Amino acid sequence: MNSILRQLVQEHSHFTLPLPLYFQQDIWQTDQLSEMLQLPRPVGYNKYLHFDYIENRYLREEIKRYFYIHLISGRLSLRSALAMPYTSTLLFAQFFSNAYPEAKSLLDYSFPVIQDRYERFLKKERNRAQHFARSIPKYKAGHYDYYKKITGKLYTFLQDYYDDRPEYEKDMWHLDKLGLPYNMSRQETRINFTSILPPYRDLVKKYFYHVLILQRQITVATAFNILKKVFLFFNFIHERHPNWTGLQHLQRSDIEAFLAYIWTVDMGGKSHCKNRMPSNRHVSECLANSRRIIEYAQLYDWPEAPKQPIHLLLVWEDLPKREKKNYYDHIKHIPDPIWEQVQHHLHLLPPALARLILVMEASGFRVSDVCQLHRDCLVYKANGWWLKGDQRKVNRVDHLVPISEEIVTVIKIQQEYVRDEKIYNPHHFLFPQSIGRKASGKAMCQRSVTHALARLAEQLDLRDATGNIYTFKNHAFRHRYGVNLINNGMQILHVQKLMAHTSSEMTLTYARILDSTLRKEWEKVQASIRLSDTGMPVRTDLSIQAEENGVELDWIRHHLDAIRMDHGFCIKSPKLHCEFLEQTLEPPCIKNNCRSFHVDQTFLHYYQEQIEQLLRDVQVYEAQGRLRSIELVQLKIKRFTDIRDSLRSEVPIVGIAKEKREYVGGERNG
Repeated sequence: MNSILRQLVQEHSHFTLPLPLYFQQDIWQTDQLSEMLQLPRPVGYNKYLHFDYIENRYLREEIKRYFYIHLISGRLSLRSALAMPYTSTLLFAQFFSNAYPEAKSLLDYSFPVIQDRYERFLKKERNRAQHFARSIPKYKAGHYDYYKKITGKLYTFLQDYYDDRPEYEKDMWHLDKLGLPYNMSRQETRINFTSILPPYRDLVKKYFYHVLILQRQITVATAFNILKKVFLFFNFIHERHPNWTGLQHLQRSDIEAFLAYIWTVDMGGKSHCKNRMPSNRHVSECLANSRRIIEYAQLYDWPEAPKQPIHLLLVWEDLPKREKKNYYDHIKHIPDPIWEQVQHHLHLLPPALARLILVMEASGFRVSDVCQLHRDCLVYKANGWWLKGDQRKVNRVDHLVPISEEIVTVIKIQQEYVRDEKIYNPHHFLFPQSIGRKASGKAMCQRSVTHALARLAEQLDLRDATGNIYTFKNHAFRHRYGVNLINNGMQILHVQKLMAHTSSEMTLTYARILDSTLRKEWEKVQASIRLSDTGMPVRTDLSIQAEENGVELDWIRHHLDAIRMDHGFCIKSPKLHCEFLEQTLEPPCIKNNCRSFHVDQTFLHYYQEQIEQLLRDVQVYEAQGRLRSIELVQLKIKRFTDIRDSLRSEVPIVGIAKEKREYVGGERNG
């Protein structure tokens, strides 16, 4: 135990705020707890919590405090408290009372030492441990993970309880205490700096204090991502220079040594990264995140900062080129047959979770945004019902998407459930976490959705194309939404708006258009025009436009619906940014005479309607004496009329030739 914590424990050797009178007793009756704390009565469990079984009186008080705080905060229900948390705590208390009879606090001893001794105790007491483990579902003999975990839970709780320093001075920051917005559907509730060795831990904490808390330059999610990488750099430097207390003497040779090291160790972490050799992206993030801390320290002249300028220590050439992300490889939407099976068997899932999945599939919201929907998320307009929620990844508040009457009914049922069940829900979520140790006012956990769908796939024996059990990814529901919109003929700009994409490139990845839709659209393209630099309509050949814009004609053939807008086609390479995209007062392609703009006779009806509406507007403006408005509208009428008349021209306007529109000869065989 470090010196600061030891001093804090000594100052709080007795709890300064005593427990309420009832909870000072050593035996708690569950019926009375249920009444006092307004918690559901557990069925089929012991009726008492016997803390009198704990011999060490100091540990007894600490454990009682642990259960009291967890019960009143909702982190433990009475049902779960009487199960594994209670029985595993009693087993640990028996071990600790015998191993440390003179202890006045669990924190008197080093956690790794306690953990090591307790593991050896569990192995000796195998039979007794198995007796206590009978309530664990799918328990496997010899697995004592939960027993080991309770040690860490108690230790961490007491550390936090005794430590009344400001949160930013601690080695673990509780997000609720920082007052920062964060994703409440994830399990991470603390920013943990203990992975960074002490010589550099304070430096990293100081950096996060400034950019996260004071200046709000980064989000909590970004902070997590940085911490996943930077510990490798600082721990490497500590091993290389164990006597250093700062980075003042950091040299280019140290960076080169780290670069050689990072290419040789696996990425660690979980799932797809574990035990894999480093990727370009991994190495690049390790270097870039370390650089940002060093650069910030030098900018503000911190004493721990290196004396050598950052541009002489770490050059941009050190960062490997990141592999270009092929978005098409990431569109793993849920096929219709799989979704139909899920729909038919939703009754096998917990009701609230089944309703969440229906809303996720129908709205295209990311799972984190669905989990954190506000209880009052329904909006009714003249044209029907809409779902309102935040798109946190792109910082879009109160984003709206249309929903069906069926989904409205599902949401209303969930609203009634949340209200009638009197679930602890201080943030007014539509889907609060209502059961288990995480039922503390947070949103439903994303992993709950993943695990429930995985169990359903096993239960129904759902198989993918390779014959393996189908693996559900929460984001695949969003992909399904986008693919369905495209396949049902929605224009690409509308899909982009509904899905709150910041660029059209991401939306284009959903352009898995049905072959029949493509064929019908291509058959319509008989005559087409584009705008010259002066804004006059001219005859065009789509193949020439494709070549000018660096787009393969093959790509256009397969994605015609994806580039269709209200007023024409956009023949722009998906690799290029559209500089006119943010202009919305009038079609920016026409206003700016965009060379990527292409229009054919299928848009004739659109321009005729626009002209008629504009002429009606002129009549209104004339009655109101708005001369400037008339001048602007007449200019637009002229441009639209030129396009309409060109499309109506008796002289055919040359479009793309048949052999260019279709595969011919060897192309078809290829």
